Amino acid sequence: MTRMHNYALHQLKRLPAMHLRLLLIAALVLVLPAHSETGNKPAADTEAIKYEAVELVNRLHRMEQELLYPVHTRVSVFLSVAENSRARPHSVSVEIDGSKVTDHIYTQKEIGALGSGGIQRLYTGNILMGNHKLRVRFRQLRKDGSVQTDELDYKFSKNEKAENIEIVVDNRKPHIAIQSRN
Repeated sequence: MTRMHNYALHQLKRLPAMHLRLLLIAALVLVLPAHSETGNKPAADTEAIKYEAVELVNRLHRMEQELLYPVHTRVSVFLSVAENSRARPHSVSVEIDGSKVTDHIYTQKEIGALGSGGIQRLYTGNILMGNHKLRVRFRQLRKDGSVQTDELDYKFSKNEKAENIEIVVDNRKPHIAIQSRN
């Protein structure tokens, strides 16, 4: 990268996330139509500009994530279905230290994705270092159409590294388990 690029990236890091998004949208609106409307520019140039724009968006997203969720305060909660399980998630609710951080009701498409080995990110946020309590309320559909509710508490200690916690659901006993993914 040139010195100009490094300076520009340094200045972009100082802007709030919303300003970054607006700046990117304005740049795309001004640059892409001008290049696509000129008949003397080959299609390869237009594709190269689009590729650069996508790369810029990806870099801005990574920078935004690093600014919003620094490693020393980041906690992420994921949900997956155990292998060879027939669990059919209905909904999940997650609390950290008594504060609700997320609720989610599952669609048929999401149930299918989880059943095929998918992992869903339920929450990413910031917490202080120290001891914390995660509470999970998980509801799954039974074969008879009723909903079974399970609740589990998990205590963890946040240190200077990112904390990644996975909730694993199963239709066998125990119905939910929690493990650290660090």
